Amino acid sequence: MRLKPSPPIAFNAINLILVLLFTFVPEASAFNDPDLLNIKIRATAIKGESIGQVLGLLTEEYGIRVGIELGDEKLTPRREINLDLPETNLKDFLNSVIAKDPRYTWKLEGGVIHLWPIRGRDTVLTTLLDTKISHFAILGEVNRYAIYCDIMDLPEIRSKLVVAGVEPLTFRGFGSDAKLAKETFFDESNLTLRELLDKIVLKTEIKQWVISRWGKNGEYISLKGG
Repeated sequence: MRLKPSPPIAFNAINLILVLLFTFVPEASAFNDPDLLNIKIRATAIKGESIGQVLGLLTEEYGIRVGIELGDEKLTPRREINLDLPETNLKDFLNSVIAKDPRYTWKLEGGVIHLWPIRGRDTVLTTLLDTKISHFAILGEVNRYAIYCDIMDLPEIRSKLVVAGVEPLTFRGFGSDAKLAKETFFDESNLTLRELLDKIVLKTEIKQWVISRWGKNGEYISLKGG
């Protein structure tokens, strides 16, 4: 039997579907603009919050992409941040927060606000964030908890955890069971864990990642986001 070629209209329809699939979740290109630091932040009153919680508010209220590496709180105990700020811009807001907790510094890199400790930095966390990942993909309606679990179970990450004598700890808390859109397509190769986490917050509905040491004796590494 001789196969008949598909009509052009069918071919075009298939290509249209593929284009829609691969471009459904556009990269947040607006957040790559240095003018992001000039975005207006409303008058804000903060009382008794940690620095991670404060940056979480930026994500919740303004959709700003954030990557947080928390310090070792056994070396530098958690500080409560109290602020009463008039309307300002993002750059001055972040500087005001850092002034209240000078253990940390921040930088806008590739559309993501990175926060990391300049004192009490955990060497295992920095090693993990610099670890090269060969491949990671997300396709369809997967919940956020599963994404974090899969990342911590990557062979490159798992081997570093074994060497360091720590275990992964992924919190199943508020929002972690929320599923991404069924059209989500994410496929990245040959990048560090930090770059992978940044790509996820730029290309999916997840807007923040947080990595920290956890446990009485620092026996766990926690990865979460929102």
